[in-house]
Amino acid sequence: MRGQVASAGQAAAQSQPAGSVSTFPTWEVSGGYQLLHTEDQTFPFGLNLDGAWNFNDMFGAVGEVGWAMDSEDLGEDVDSSLHAWNIGAGPRWNARTAGTPWPYAQVLVGVLHGRGSVEGPGVDFSDSTTNFMLQPGVGVNVIAGDGWGIVGQVDYRRVFTDEDETGESGINQFPVFIGGRMILE
Repeated sequence: MRGQVASAGQAAAQSQPAGSVSTFPTWEVSGGYQLLHTEDQTFPFGLNLDGAWNFNDMFGAVGEVGWAMDSEDLGEDVDSSLHAWNIGAGPRWNARTAGTPWPYAQVLVGVLHGRGSVEGPGVDFSDSTTNFMLQPGVGVNVIAGDGWGIVGQVDYRRVFTDEDETGESGINQFPVFIGGRMILE
């Protein structure tokens, strides 16, 4: 991929002033599947999308949005569903090697919005909450072709809650993401 990035940089140099050749991707966009595990529940299906703007070879800024859900049949035509939406932004540190794996680490700050509902005959209840979150994580982008890669990422997400309302100062969550990444010069 170094050769591909260098070739892209050489092509960019033809249309840019001398000395402004890029040896790293300026933009990266990822999307794919997200599994979310909390302290006592797993959300088996979710989607995640992120975009990064790289300032140089090592540092960039990333923004992420994600959604995860779980539903359960409680019997007698009563169903419950839980949804979690997250949005955050923060710095990303890249380790762009000469090989195909590009590891990275990032720290996101944002909010998590959770919504739960129970529906059935004579039952119609829903509740939602929005809380501050802090989400450090690590991942690797394996370059699979010209301008794209396969990405895997594991995060620790701390969702801060009001202890007077919930009895806890926060909730620990562990999102796992796998998907594709477009690498844009």
